[in-house]
Amino acid sequence: MSELFARKTLRASSLVAMTLFGMMLVSFGTQRQALAQGTNMSADDARQYQDCLKLARLKPEDGFESAIAWRDMGGGEPAKHCVAVALIALEKYEEAATRLDALADESTSPQQVVAGLLAQAGQSWMMAGNLEFAWRDQSRALDMVKNDPTLWVDRAMVLGMAGQYWDSIDDLNNALDLDPDNVEALIYRGTAWRMLETYDLAMTDIQRALELSPNNIQALFERANLHRIAENNDLARQDYLTVIENSNGTPVADAARANIEKMDVQTGSE
Repeated sequence: MSELFARKTLRASSLVAMTLFGMMLVSFGTQRQALAQGTNMSADDARQYQDCLKLARLKPEDGFESAIAWRDMGGGEPAKHCVAVALIALEKYEEAATRLDALADESTSPQQVVAGLLAQAGQSWMMAGNLEFAWRDQSRALDMVKNDPTLWVDRAMVLGMAGQYWDSIDDLNNALDLDPDNVEALIYRGTAWRMLETYDLAMTDIQRALELSPNNIQALFERANLHRIAENNDLARQDYLTVIENSNGTPVADAARANIEKMDVQTGSE
C-alpha cells in the first residue's frame, strides 16, 4: 500500500536532478516514432508517414500543420502520431502525451505498436513533469510487451527520478536480463547504486558501460561523480573536462562544470 501511494504522488525532478540521475535529455528514438512496422500501411502511405515524421522533427511548426492536414484528409493513425511527434518537437509535451494516450486507446495496431505509443506517451509525460502519468503509461506498455528492454529502462528512469531507486534497479535488472550489454541500463543502474551509496556496484556498472561505449558522455559524467565521492579529484576532473569538451552547452556539461567549481572551492584552488 505504501509503495502504491508513493507512486501515486510522484513529483517531477528539476533538470539538474534529471542530469544527476544520468539523463541529459529524453531521446525519442526511431523505434518510438514509427508505426509503419507491424501495420498494413501501403508503400505510398509509409513514405508519406516517414516524410511527415522528418518534417515534424526538423521543422515542427510546418510538420504540425502538415500532419493536421493529412489527418483531416483521412491519414488515420500515422497522421495522428505525426501530429504528436511535431508537438514533442515543439516542446508541448503534455498535449503530445494526451494525444498519444488517446491514440493508444483507439489504436487497432498490434500490441507491440500500441506499447510503443504508450512508451512515447510516458516519455512525454516525463518531460511535462508528470511522473505519475509517465509511470502509468510505461506500466501499461510493459503489461503488453515484457520482452523489450527499452520499456524497462524507460520506467526505471522515471522511478529513479522519483527517488525510488530500489524499484528502478529491479526494472533495470529486468532490462539487463534481456540485454546484458544495454549501455543505458548499466548507466542508470550505476547511478541508482550511487544514490543508494553502494559505490562499488555503481563503479562496476559504469566501467562496464564504458567498456561497451568508451566515449559515452553520461557514463563519463557518472564515473566522474564516483571519483569525486572517492576523493580522487584528479580522475574526477579529467572525466568532467572530457564531458565538457565533448558536450559543451548541454545540461550535463553545465553540471560537470559546476562540479569542478565545487571541487576547486573545497581544495582552495583556482
